[in-house]
Amino acid sequence: MPKYILGFDVGGTKISVVLGDETGKILGSQRKPTVRHLGRKRLAEDLLSMGHSMLDKFGLKKPDAIGVIFAGLVDSDRGMVLTSPNILGLKNFPISKVLEDEFGAKVYLENDATAATIAERIFGSGKNMDNFVYLTLSTGIGGGAFIDGKLYRGAHGMAGEMGHMVVMSNGPVCGCGRRGCLEAVASGRGIARRVAENVTAVKESELYSKIRPSDIDAKKVFEFKKKGDMFSQLIIEETIYYLAVGIVNIIDIFDPEAVIIGGGIASAGDDLFKPLRVAVQEEFKSMQRPVKILKGIKNGHDLSTIALPIYRESHELKAALN
Repeated sequence: MPKYILGFDVGGTKISVVLGDETGKILGSQRKPTVRHLGRKRLAEDLLSMGHSMLDKFGLKKPDAIGVIFAGLVDSDRGMVLTSPNILGLKNFPISKVLEDEFGAKVYLENDATAATIAERIFGSGKNMDNFVYLTLSTGIGGGAFIDGKLYRGAHGMAGEMGHMVVMSNGPVCGCGRRGCLEAVASGRGIARRVAENVTAVKESELYSKIRPSDIDAKKVFEFKKKGDMFSQLIIEETIYYLAVGIVNIIDIFDPEAVIIGGGIASAGDDLFKPLRVAVQEEFKSMQRPVKILKGIKNGHDLSTIALPIYRESHELKAALN
């Protein structure tokens, strides 16, 4: 089992590096904003520089393992980024080889939502569950599932794209090209778009009329709802309805013990979870069953980079023993 793990998170808004141990303790972290036109050369330079800085800070020559989570399509077996929606020029980028050559440690690469599912299994609410679904509500919506104690990957390694189920017929166009996907209406980006598009409501709102459209995000919507803004309340009620539709679809397909929800929007806490649990129960209709709706672990993204090598190395060991 790796003792010191260097973890990289390459996301849509930030690139981060953490140093953690096998217990899930984060020893240190460093972040910088993501620049869309970085390209592979600049990204590699940033990752190597940040990694060495973190190791030097704790007097380590090399880590025992490296975990890399990426907001995009990856080939975990080949250690390659296939496509990136956030950084240009990364098609078929062999990110694992770059890091392995520099740091001399085994690199484990995974999609960020899949890695977050693994983190829930290792450190979070899914620790003692063989069947659970993880849903991340952030800029976009993704997820993953453990079925009968095993991470479900699907035939092409692309299982868990929960955000791309259609919940609104002929709804807004999603980034994937379809209309009315859960991500298009209930993600952070989807919530902000629905607010900004209603120009009349924004102009008539005492709170929204005072901020720039570019500053509208899901956090602001929940904040303004607390301050009594009726438009925000309407947006959140609609969001919760569509989330409940999506979650009940997921439950009907997987029949899990729990749906665990993480990501930035989950930080709204009871303002999200209380009405969402009620909405899910109402949406069940005659298919009701005792499924828990749980909040994901705090610091989930950082822990995902640490949990990934732990999970993969334990499975490699089991395979070798068998």
